[in-house]
Amino acid sequence: MTQKEIKDKCKSILGSIPNNGYVEKYEDFKFLLEAFALCPYYEMKTKGQKIVRIQKRSSGSYNTSCFFLIREDGTMTDISYSKMFRRNPVLDDLLSALRYAIDPIISDYRKSFVPFEYEGVLFDNIDNVDVDHYNLKFKELASVWIEANGGVEHLSTFINKTDDNSSVTCLVDEMLVADFIQFHNRNTHLRFLPRKVNQKLH
Repeated sequence: MTQKEIKDKCKSILGSIPNNGYVEKYEDFKFLLEAFALCPYYEMKTKGQKIVRIQKRSSGSYNTSCFFLIREDGTMTDISYSKMFRRNPVLDDLLSALRYAIDPIISDYRKSFVPFEYEGVLFDNIDNVDVDHYNLKFKELASVWIEANGGVEHLSTFINKTDDNSSVTCLVDEMLVADFIQFHNRNTHLRFLPRKVNQKLH
């Protein structure tokens, strides 16, 4: 299978399970374990233990879900199928930490939602729209800030170590968090876009 086919199948399995439900089909469980074993951080996630169950749980503040691996001692940890083949995991973690820093801003902006038209189509359900950055895009904004603050390797030393039962990746230096939030607010704008349109842009 190609990387895309593997991720698509993982997504399909995740979508077939109710939140807080478990992977019950043996063939799905076996496939997921084999797929997750391809992750460069799989051993860190398992801590050398056997994985006895896989659960679907809510993750982060965007009302999304992900898989959680349950070890033989009963402890659990999240694992992301979308990050299994990351080319630059350090940069990805840093971008996740920066996104987490502005979570409250995005959440507050979503509260301001009012129905709008896009290319003649009315969008009146918040679940069908995303908050989009423009002038600059989020990754462009983050890239400028990262370069001005010592680069990826330096800033990665300020990223938390993700604890079990948590999928939060964040910066542990409050001054860096405050600086990025100020930089974000000065240099970009937010808008609502239909989800499918936003996905095509990214």
